[in-house]
Amino acid sequence: MKKASDILSDYMRNFHSNMESSYSSVFKSWGRIAGEDMITHSSIKDLNNGILIVEADHPGWVQLLQMRKKKILRNIQNKYPELDITDIRFILKNS
Repeated sequence: MKKASDILSDYMRNFHSNMESSYSSVFKSWGRIAGEDMITHSSIKDLNNGILIVEADHPGWVQLLQMRKKKILRNIQNKYPELDITDIRFILKNS
């Protein structure tokens, strides 16, 4: 019979592995999430405290992303519920 500490260690190892996989997957699938037209003009820069930070290369692209924000957020929440993303912030890339 396994000790409780062993069971907990196994669970945490699997949990972290799944989180890391989802974390990297959301970065890799940005084009499918936001729209293929966005992939060359924007990218995910960070995910911190449930807030996804997305950087765009022009103010016009930031505006388009903001117009799609609800849809993008819903797509992410449906595909990656374990990441518990509650908001998206769009920033302009520094030149």
